[in-house]
Amino acid sequence: MEKDYRVEFYISDGGMTGSLRIIPLGADVGEIRAEDLIEAASSEGITYGVDREAIEKVAREKIVNQWVVFARGVKPEAGSDGYVKFHFEKERPRVVIKEDPTGKVNLRDLNLIQNVKKGDILCEVIQPRPGKNGITVRNEEIPGKEGTPAKLPGGTNVSYSADRTQMFASLDGLVRWAENMVIVEPVYTVHDVDASVGNIRFNGSVVVQGEVGDGYEIHAGKDITIASTVGRVILEAGGDIRIAGGILGQEKALVTANGGIHVKFVQDAHVRAEKEIVVSDYIRNSLVSAAGPLVVKNPKGFIVSSKVSSDTWIYCNTVGAEDAGIPTELSIGHSPVLRQEEERLKAEIEEKALDFLRLHSSLVKLRAIRSSSELTRQQEMLYERILEAMESLRKTLLGKNARLIEIANKMSRAFLGNIYIEGRAYPGTTIRIGMASITLSEPADNIHYSIHDGQVVSHGFICVPEVKKILEAKE
Repeated sequence: MEKDYRVEFYISDGGMTGSLRIIPLGADVGEIRAEDLIEAASSEGITYGVDREAIEKVAREKIVNQWVVFARGVKPEAGSDGYVKFHFEKERPRVVIKEDPTGKVNLRDLNLIQNVKKGDILCEVIQPRPGKNGITVRNEEIPGKEGTPAKLPGGTNVSYSADRTQMFASLDGLVRWAENMVIVEPVYTVHDVDASVGNIRFNGSVVVQGEVGDGYEIHAGKDITIASTVGRVILEAGGDIRIAGGILGQEKALVTANGGIHVKFVQDAHVRAEKEIVVSDYIRNSLVSAAGPLVVKNPKGFIVSSKVSSDTWIYCNTVGAEDAGIPTELSIGHSPVLRQEEERLKAEIEEKALDFLRLHSSLVKLRAIRSSSELTRQQEMLYERILEAMESLRKTLLGKNARLIEIANKMSRAFLGNIYIEGRAYPGTTIRIGMASITLSEPADNIHYSIHDGQVVSHGFICVPEVKKILEAKE
C-alpha cells in the first residue's frame, strides 16, 4: 500500500541519538502504523535502544514535520585509574592517645612513630578498573577508555614482589614518606625527648642528640644512644644502651637492656643488663645488675650505698665509704634488681588478679540479666568491653607469671665468679658469691674475692686479662 508520507531519519551525538521526522506528501496524512516506522528505522540500521512508546505516540498523534527522538544508544564509560594504596600515614602521623584495658591513658604516649617489621607490606598497586563499552543506535560497539595503570614509588630499605605490585619493609624500623619515596629507617634520631615527641616506642635504634625529659620513656627494639645525662626516665633496649652523661634517677629511673649498658655514672637508679655494664666514674645509691661483667673503670671510681650484682665478675677501685649511711653489697648471682622486680611482679599480679575478679563479677551479673531478658544496647556494649578487658588482663597475667618463673629459675642457680677491688673495700661492705657471703669488719686493700669449698676467700689483687681488656677499651 502506497503511503501518503515519507520518513526521514537523523543520527546525532556520535551515534548515540536516533531521530525521525514524518514529511506529508499531500495535504493530509492518513493512518501511520508504528510497525511501519520501526521497520523503516531497521532498514536504516537503527535497531538499538528503540523507544517503542515514542514511535507509537508519533503514529497515534500523527506528529509530522517535527524531529522526534526515538532511539538512544549507551555511551561508553571510562575506567578508573589505578592507584597506590599506602599502608601507613604519608603525612606526619596524628597524635593518638590510647586507652589501656583499665581505662587509663598516658598523655606522654603520642604514638607518632610508625613502626614496621621486616616483611610488613608498605604499599600496593590497585589495578585500574576497565572501561565499560558503549553501543550506538546502529548497534555498533564503542570501546570504553581504559584507566591508567599506577606504579609503585621508589624506596629505601624496601623490597618488591616479583610482579612489582607490592612493596615490603626489608628491615625493622620506622616508615616515612619523603621526596616521593618510601623510606624505612633503622634509626630514629631526635634532638630532645619532650612533649613534642612524647614517649618513644620504636622497633629499631634510637639516638637522642640532646636531653630526655623527666618522666619520659624510650622503648627500642635495638640500641639507645643518648648524648647527655638523664634523670627520672624509663629506658628499655633490645640491644645496647649508651649514655654519654650519667643517670640521676631520683630513685625513679629504670634502665634495662638485653645487651650491654655503658654510662658515665649511676645515681639513684635501677639498672639491669643481659650483658656487660660499664660505668666510667661511680655507682651511688642504686640497684645495678648485669648478666655479664660489671665494671667501674675510673682509677678513682667507686661503688657506694648500692647493691650491685653480676653473673660473672665485678671490678671497681673503691667500694663503700667511711661515712656511708647505707651499706654496699657486691654479689655474684644474687641480683638485687631481679629481687626487686620479683617483688614488683608479685604485687602487680595480685592487683591484676583482683581487677580480673571484679570484671568477672560484673560479667556474671550481666549474664544473669541476659538469661532472663534481653540486654539493652548499652549493656551489650558493656558486656563486650568487659570481655575484651578480661582477655587483655589474662594475657598480661600470663606474661607476668612467665617472667616471675624465669626470675625464680635464674635466682635459684648457683653462681661462681670473682670480685676485683683494686683500691679499698670499706667496712660494712658485703661480698656475696653464690650462697656464701662475708661482711667486712676491717678495710681491705688491693683484694680479689672468689669462692672455694663453699666459702668466700680473698687473694691479692691481680689485673687478669678479661679485666684489663675492658679497662683499656675505648668508649
